[in-house]
Amino acid sequence: MKNTTPTSTQSSLFKRLLEATEIDDIQCRYVAFKLAENNVKTISIEQTETLKYTLKTDNGSYKVEATDLPLPITKVVSL
Repeated sequence: MKNTTPTSTQSSLFKRLLEATEIDDIQCRYVAFKLAENNVKTISIEQTETLKYTLKTDNGSYKVEATDLPLPITKVVSL
């Protein structure tokens, strides 16, 4: 799987990662945060193995390894 798209904000990076990978939303949010810290604008995503990706960006390449862990929080409700 290889996808390329120009992005400019943490939110758009998050959405792109979530759509193009099998990584859960919490881990995608963290990866997007780290990419945004490095002023990434363009991202190309290539899956190398299950939950392992190479991200080629306009600001260098990144290796991402995610985990498949169950989340202990199932619900948060305002009282």
